[in-house]
Amino acid sequence: MSETVYGFDAARFRAARTAAGMSVARIARAARVSERAVSLYLAGSRTPRPGVLVLLAEAVGVGPGDLCAVERESLAQLRVFTGRSRAAMARELGMAEATYRELETTGIRGRLASSRYSYRQERWVPWQEWAPPKFGVTADRLATAEQHAREEHQAEREKRWQHLRKADPAFAARIEELGRLGRALRER
Repeated sequence: MSETVYGFDAARFRAARTAAGMSVARIARAARVSERAVSLYLAGSRTPRPGVLVLLAEAVGVGPGDLCAVERESLAQLRVFTGRSRAAMARELGMAEATYRELETTGIRGRLASSRYSYRQERWVPWQEWAPPKFGVTADRLATAEQHAREEHQAEREKRWQHLRKADPAFAARIEELGRLGRALRER
C-alpha cells in the first residue's frame, strides 16, 4: 500500500465501474489483483498502490486521476498517476530517492534537478522541458503541482512553528533571536 495520500476515491471508482459495466471479476483480472482486493477498493477499505491504480483505471476506461479526488494536485499525485513508486520516479528522473523525496515533499528543486545536459541536442535542457514528459503532464501542470507542494510544505512548517511557540515559548524566543543574529551577520 502506498504511504502517499493521493486522494483515491472509492465513490469515483464505483461510478467508473458502473459506467463501464465491468464485473469485479473482470476488473480483478485486468488489474492483476484478487477479487477481494477490488471489493475492498470499491468499499473504500483499502487504497491501491500506484501501479494498481493505473491498472484499475485502465480496466474501467478512465485515467488514474479520474479515480481520485484532490483539490490541489501536488507532485505526489502526479507521480502516483504514472503508476510509479517514489523509488521508481527517482530512477526515471535520474536522481537519488532521497533527493526526489525532498522534491516531492517540499516542491523545492535542487541544483541537480534544474537542468540536464543533452548530448544529443548539445545544450543544457531546463527542468520545464525534460521533466514534464516523465510525469506525463504539461510544463504548466508540473509547475502548478510544484507550487502546491511548496505551499503545503510551508503551511506544515508554519503549523509546527506555531505548535513550538505554544509548547515552549522560551525556546521559540531563542530560535527567533538566533535567526535575527544570523540575518545581521549576513548583512555585514
